[in-house]
Amino acid sequence: MKAMKNLVHLCILGIWAVAGVLFTLKAAFAFSAFVPVALFWGWFAGFAAFTSWVVAKFDNPLGALATHGAALLVMQAVPAVLPFVLVRLGLDLLAGRALPF
Repeated sequence: MKAMKNLVHLCILGIWAVAGVLFTLKAAFAFSAFVPVALFWGWFAGFAAFTSWVVAKFDNPLGALATHGAALLVMQAVPAVLPFVLVRLGLDLLAGRALPF
């Protein structure tokens, strides 16, 4: 069961990473986009580390799905004001919203 849990977690993080690569390629032609791209990948590293830590506490694949679903709901519920915007930074950047600071 742990292999399936890890596979589900890896697939979900892979979807985030593909979205990040597309975001990076879209912003590659603008020099001013270096900061948002760097912020996204920093946010993604923290997000991946945090969700990996939470998923490790579960034994089945549903725990990985629930962790990522809950993370997405929390990111949607957090207000877009500092310092809370740091929680939802990657989601906002992928959605095309500007940096709030």
